[in-house]
Amino acid sequence: MEFAFNFSIRFFLLFSCSLSREESILYQLSLYDLDKNSVSLKEYKGKVLFLDIWASWCEPCKDAVPVLEKLSKDLNGKNGVLLGINTEPELSKEEHLKAAKEFGMTYPFFVDRDFTLINQYKVEGQPALIVFSQSGTLLKIQYGIREKDYPKLRANFSNWFSAP
Repeated sequence: MEFAFNFSIRFFLLFSCSLSREESILYQLSLYDLDKNSVSLKEYKGKVLFLDIWASWCEPCKDAVPVLEKLSKDLNGKNGVLLGINTEPELSKEEHLKAAKEFGMTYPFFVDRDFTLINQYKVEGQPALIVFSQSGTLLKIQYGIREKDYPKLRANFSNWFSAP
């Protein structure tokens, strides 16, 4: 009996430490603006963070932008932000801006130059929408975003904005 109790306590402590480390890892990551300046995701701590993973050659990424633009407008007045994360560090500033304009993207975006975010969260494809709680807890990864996904994504706002 004592063994089971000690095992339970150790398991709980191990899991708790692991969970808190996972929650904060987001804020240890940095991305890059188009002038190649490092931007810490810690700047977004306390906000629900929606990350659009995209590339200029990705036609489904372009198709996702109208849905994400609607979500971005829905975030107005809420404690959340949508950021684009481009996965092409080899592109110039002009090429990034041209692609964003062709996609119709008006929300801010950064470049995952070292693929730290992509690797940390094991992003396996594009487009991907990654949602984090206000404390940096991973809430959702969705691959492929289509118009038909909008109502369900929007319906999740109340859960996402109340998540710890």
